[in-house]
Amino acid sequence: MAVNIDQEMAKAVKLAQAGKLKPAIAILEGLVKQAPAVLNLRYNLALFLLMSGRHADALVHLDRILATQPGHQPSLFSKAKGLLALDRAEEALPLLQRLAAGNDPESLLALGNALRMMNRAQDAAEAFARLTRVAPAFAGGHINLGLLLVGGNPEAALVALEAGIRHHPNVAELQAMRGQTLLRLGRLDDAIAGLRRALAIDPGLAPAKGHLLRAYRESADWTAEEALFSEIRCGLAAAAEKRQLAIATQDAIFYPFTGEEMRRIASAEAAFRVPNPPRPVTRPEARTVPPLRVGYLSPDYREHATMHLAGDLFAAHDRNKVVPLAYSVGPDDGSPWRGRVARDCEAFVDLAALGDRAAATRIAADGIHILVDLSVYTRYARPGIAAYRPAPIQAVWLGLAASSGAPWLDYAIVDPVLVPDSHAGHFSETLIRLPHTYQANLAWQPSASPKPDRAALGLPEDAVVFCSFNGHRKLDRESFALWLQVLAAVPGSVLWQLAPPQVAKARLEQAAQAAGIDPARLIWAPRLERDAHLARIPAADLFLDALLCGAHTTAADALRMGVPLITAPGERLAARVAASLLHAVGLPELVADGAEGFLALATALGRDRPRIAALKARLRDLLPAAPAFDPASFARGLEAAYLVAWERRAAGKSPGNITIK
Repeated sequence: MAVNIDQEMAKAVKLAQAGKLKPAIAILEGLVKQAPAVLNLRYNLALFLLMSGRHADALVHLDRILATQPGHQPSLFSKAKGLLALDRAEEALPLLQRLAAGNDPESLLALGNALRMMNRAQDAAEAFARLTRVAPAFAGGHINLGLLLVGGNPEAALVALEAGIRHHPNVAELQAMRGQTLLRLGRLDDAIAGLRRALAIDPGLAPAKGHLLRAYRESADWTAEEALFSEIRCGLAAAAEKRQLAIATQDAIFYPFTGEEMRRIASAEAAFRVPNPPRPVTRPEARTVPPLRVGYLSPDYREHATMHLAGDLFAAHDRNKVVPLAYSVGPDDGSPWRGRVARDCEAFVDLAALGDRAAATRIAADGIHILVDLSVYTRYARPGIAAYRPAPIQAVWLGLAASSGAPWLDYAIVDPVLVPDSHAGHFSETLIRLPHTYQANLAWQPSASPKPDRAALGLPEDAVVFCSFNGHRKLDRESFALWLQVLAAVPGSVLWQLAPPQVAKARLEQAAQAAGIDPARLIWAPRLERDAHLARIPAADLFLDALLCGAHTTAADALRMGVPLITAPGERLAARVAASLLHAVGLPELVADGAEGFLALATALGRDRPRIAALKARLRDLLPAAPAFDPASFARGLEAAYLVAWERRAAGKSPGNITIK
């Protein structure tokens, strides 16, 4: 009995439209066997295979079509999309360039995405910009151009986004990105207005909420912040189900999410950044150890806090145990750090111009035993590279003050104070605990700077000077209220902080006034180059840590310059770094028990100038031999941990908790 091809085809299409792809594909496969030369049958089969995720199978049929009709544009476009889905952007590119020559909007959009996958950001931006010119009514061009520019070139992003909004004023994504861009440019009031406008269009737009939360914190609008925080917290599960990023992990550390919530946020970000786990790259057979070849993947081989911490580590490695290789995915800022790291490592490999798979392939070809991601989700980071599993063992360390939630990272490198046993559930990774502190620091050296002149810094000569040089994003309501209580308990004392934006400064001074503290006791420090900033720190008597997201690099800076620090460790990694450093420098008595203990300790020290002087003298004596500022000792602990991790793998064991004594 003859099969009615048209009827069967209509049946398959109806099934596919109902989401029943498997029976639809079965019908078309049968029809293609009976009528292999009918193009529409084969093409629809290829489309359904693409829809079902069977991209390689679809390509077989598309190639059959193109063998007989090389110019069949639907097949060329579908083949390009299939190649992109298989992470074969280099093969898709010439097809899309050919199709985009006619300014077809969908082809231009796909071309831009292919170039973005290959990390050819400038070429991708040109493709999206061209799309906005030839098809301004096509919102995808404006959205993708904005996404590409907002992180690295906010000035250009603002121009592009405002042009897009003129064509599409009711597209919430464009309004939200404009608000995000204004936030990056420091235009807080405009940013808040823009982000609220985006949420008025689409109240469920998760990225707009996250950026608005940051804008509220940076402007010290804690009342608005706390209301929005509650809303975001309640929506975490729903956002994760929709594969939306409710809030970025690096932003979430500044707010009172629990450790378990932080792990879930990080896992959601991993799924958002790498939505489909890629096929691992081929790795060569592991070289004989020792030495272990350890790759350090980072966007921050530049003037950045990561180098202010780990900059001495690479030279400190014992090359008989660990051969370090640096893999850079960030910008070259022209600072000396890049050259220094290159001199201190066996190789410095710039991966910034490569796509994720190509970058991972290069790392694998270098025979890396252990890959350490120093950032994961921070600015310019490339989590997709490690997702290809270029190394047998992969770890996260230092740059992300939380779990990565990434299934491709086996270990998180921490320490026992930073992550006690009771907090292990905050991490998706297995834990490596180093013996002193997880935070590497540059070697301590005596300061060559003269004693800072308090009067020149705008500080009173005879008062107790409390300081906190954290960025103002770390300043939450509870921490500031606690610091004001300290000022109230220590007559005449002042609080020396980095100057925030003017709108935040006004609110902080109002909060001080409401608490009965003269706003003149808040001293605002301008931002300075690092050396000048370090030189002024000794003018302070005591550094006061924040409660929610405490001092990390800034804690090390204060201790390095001889200023004791008081902290009250919280229930998450981001609130425990200063405690870890105080233990590693030999001053565990400055780790207070909660806010009440913090207030009592700060008050007692603030009222006892001789005790402060003695504490400073003790810190000066401790610094030359403190493990916190001994890169060689730190490297030995790290090397021991790497070796244990490798020995476990060589023995066929899965990753397990490692504690180095």
